[in-house]
Amino acid sequence: MLQKPLEYWAVLIGMVLYAASRDAETEAIWRRVVKTIASAFLAVGLSPSLAPYLRDSETAATVAIMAFGMLALDVATALIGDRQFIKDLIKARFGGGNG
Repeated sequence: MLQKPLEYWAVLIGMVLYAASRDAETEAIWRRVVKTIASAFLAVGLSPSLAPYLRDSETAATVAIMAFGMLALDVATALIGDRQFIKDLIKARFGGGNG
């Protein structure tokens, strides 16, 4: 795992710094740190699998995973944080309520 080229680690660290600084004004530091670490682990773990689809470039795969991973984590966090949406979804799925 640690035998990756220097460019790979530079991109990973750059993406981690970018992700950690995103939404610094509106989001708690602990939440940004957790999402950034999760996204970095996803990038390190999944980049060998995604690289064949991106011209065998683990560096490009890392950028794609970090970018889309943060987007997916943001969406998941927003959905989980929206309690009314979850209640409505459960009611619609299981036939609860009047409709």
